[in-house]
Amino acid sequence: MKKILLLGGGYANLSFLKNLNKDKFNEYELTLISKENHHYQSVLLHEAVSSGKDVSVSFDEILPKGFSFIQDEIKEIKEKEVLGQKGRYQYDILIVGLGFSSDDFKIPGVKEHALSIVDFKNSLKIHEKIENYGDNLEIVVCGGGFSGIELIGNLAKDLRTVYKNFKLKCVEAMPIILPMFEEALSLKAKKYLEDLGVEFYLSSKILKCEKDGVIIQNGDKEEKIKADIILWTAGVKGNEVIQNSPFFKSQRSKVEVDAFLNPANQETEMKNIFILGDCAALKAPDGRFFPPTAQLANEEGKYLAKVFNSDFKLQESFSYQSKATICSLGNDYAIGVIGSTKIEGKIASYIKKLVELKWLIKIKGLKALF
Repeated sequence: MKKILLLGGGYANLSFLKNLNKDKFNEYELTLISKENHHYQSVLLHEAVSSGKDVSVSFDEILPKGFSFIQDEIKEIKEKEVLGQKGRYQYDILIVGLGFSSDDFKIPGVKEHALSIVDFKNSLKIHEKIENYGDNLEIVVCGGGFSGIELIGNLAKDLRTVYKNFKLKCVEAMPIILPMFEEALSLKAKKYLEDLGVEFYLSSKILKCEKDGVIIQNGDKEEKIKADIILWTAGVKGNEVIQNSPFFKSQRSKVEVDAFLNPANQETEMKNIFILGDCAALKAPDGRFFPPTAQLANEEGKYLAKVFNSDFKLQESFSYQSKATICSLGNDYAIGVIGSTKIEGKIASYIKKLVELKWLIKIKGLKALF
């Protein structure tokens, strides 16, 4: 019986298991290895930071009875073997879905003074740190992309009722926030957040993070923005296990994959290895790499299940088209695009919540199949 190791309990690997035919669970020896004993919805980590919301679900509620699960932190991937903190694990087929890590772009002081939102436990610790401040609190969020703006939206809503004097600032190197949307939607989001009291520093390069603030450069001008807490959402890369594994050729802890999700441009062929989600660098038809999203990881997991269900006879390569992109700005407002239709307000927020709920129902339904 072939041994299949699944590294990581995120969207990609759970989507794979959910879409795998039931008989395949008897055909292969399947083992999931994760450093956590739960799956967390990474798209909701901003809510854990702002309100302490539990966005996790135990693997006991997800994985089928008798399914092999090992809680261990993976350190390195080798040919036919994975090294963990607690043990060594052999594989015939490897599926890597280890998720992301924060990228500081070698900016001085980020590691020492900024807090990165990388997992559920880490997000709860940041929430506790925020809660421990008195009436006066100044937070600087570094990064005006998707993660940064969702975080700002929730902080602006949740903390206004907690602190009498609360300042929330956002630093972004580009001249606009949310560059993945059309400018009109981006400007609506900015106006909405400004009305909640958020201050924006756009076209501002971060030079350094210090204990009490962030040094930025805008044009020829340098300025220090005071902060009690610095939150870093300015960039992510793949999991550091990838860069710690010389077995792979990689950049920024990501391995470029081909249209079948196998490692590409490696020294040897790796048809028994599949890389999904944040650790995979997958090129779109226009030659650019797809941005890593939960939606993409979910679709990659679905596709890989089809490959296994066909006993590897499937000739079709993986293709991806984003169905919708919705950015929440607090609990009751969002902007987004479904197909070519722009949406905003409470209806957009409702649709996003529905998608998140559907995912939870889906993965909990995995256990019910057995």
